[in-house]
Amino acid sequence: MNLTLSTSFTRAAVGAAALLAMAGCAAAIDAAAPSTSAAKTEPRSAALQARVVQLIGDAECSAQEQCRKVGLGAKPCGGAESWLPWSTKVTDAQALQEAVLALAQARVEENKAGGLASDCMRRPDPTVVCRPRASDGKKTCQLGQGGTDSAI
Repeated sequence: MNLTLSTSFTRAAVGAAALLAMAGCAAAIDAAAPSTSAAKTEPRSAALQARVVQLIGDAECSAQEQCRKVGLGAKPCGGAESWLPWSTKVTDAQALQEAVLALAQARVEENKAGGLASDCMRRPDPTVVCRPRASDGKKTCQLGQGGTDSAI
């Protein structure tokens, strides 16, 4: 067996082991979860995040100056869980700020209620650029390098 093929098999085996480990953790969490209907309801933060996404919309831009980024959620150790690009051309900044603050507060409460912890790793804030979207060529604000949801 050549080295390239051996490396591919090793990567596949490591990937499969990681998936099995995650599945085992999910099963352990599910087994320990209470069976009440309240445990099966969607967390408050999910609706708030949907509101943020709705406010941002398509993030259409015609110039770089219109593009901004916003951190979403709240990691247990502090900082944003993810990032989204938005455009001053199409988004009401005040409404977005209010929705983002409500989302962060909900995530802080959910983290505390669930006794959650995180890796406490500080990731760099992503850049944001106005560029044509690959799918249709429409100019939109998009994440560049940095952050957890970076497109590059």
